[in-house]
Amino acid sequence: MKYLAIGRTQLLASLIYDRDLLVRSAFMVVVLVTFVQLWQATFAATNQTVISGFTVHDIVWYLVITEVVALSPPRIAQAVDAQVRTGDIAYALARPYSLTLYHLASYWGDTVARIPVNFVVGATVALIAVGPPKVTPEAVAATVVLWIGGITLKASIEMLIGLSAFWVEDTAPVEWLYAKILYTVGGLMLPLELFPDWLASIARVLPFAAIMYAPARAFVGFTVEGFLQLAALQIVWLIVVWATLTLVYAHATRRLVAHGG
Repeated sequence: MKYLAIGRTQLLASLIYDRDLLVRSAFMVVVLVTFVQLWQATFAATNQTVISGFTVHDIVWYLVITEVVALSPPRIAQAVDAQVRTGDIAYALARPYSLTLYHLASYWGDTVARIPVNFVVGATVALIAVGPPKVTPEAVAATVVLWIGGITLKASIEMLIGLSAFWVEDTAPVEWLYAKILYTVGGLMLPLELFPDWLASIARVLPFAAIMYAPARAFVGFTVEGFLQLAALQIVWLIVVWATLTLVYAHATRRLVAHGG
C-alpha cells in the first residue's frame, strides 16, 4: 500500500504541472507530423501500398504507440544519479521502504499522468493523417499489458544506469548511449520487420525490442501467438534486469557503508 501511496502522490504532483504535460504533447505533435510526412513520401516514392506487411496506416499507428512509450515516462536515471552523487541516498536508506520500489512507484505515478494526454494527442494526429486504427478489443488489451511490461522494464534498466553513479563520475554518457540504442534497435522509428534480417534476428531477443516494439506490434498486428512471445520476452528480461538490479543495489549500499556515508 505504501508504494501505491507513493505513486498516487507523484501522480497528483504531476497533474499540478499541466504546462509540462502540454509541452511534451506539443513535442509529440512535431515528431509524429514529421514521421507521417516522411513515411507518406517513402510509400509514394516506392509506388507501393505495403512494405514488409505494413501499410502507411499501420506505420503511423505503430509510431503513436512507440512515441507514447518514449515520451511519457520521466528520466529516472537522472533522479537516481543525483541522489547518489549528492549523498541524499544515505537518508533514503534509513527510510522504511525499498529505494528501487520507491523510484519505480514514483516513476509510474508520473507516467500514468502523461500516457493519456500523449496518446490522445498522438491519436488525433494519426486520425487526421490516416484515419482510425484497425484494432480489436483483444489487441487493445494486449497493447496495454505490453505497455505496462515495457515501461516497467525501461524504468528498471534506467535505475541500473542511475546506480552506476556509485562507480562513475557522470552517468549521462551511459544514459545517452542507452537511449540511442533503445530508439534504433528497439524499433522506435520503424518496425523490426523493416530491419535487415541479420539485425532483426538480434534485435528481437534484446530488451530494447521488449520496450518499444512489443506494444506497438501488438496494436497494429495482433495475434495470440505473437502476444505470448512478446510477453514472454518482457518477463524474461524483467527477471534478468531485476536480479541484476538487486545485486548491484546490494553491492552499492555495502560500498556506501564501507566508505562511511
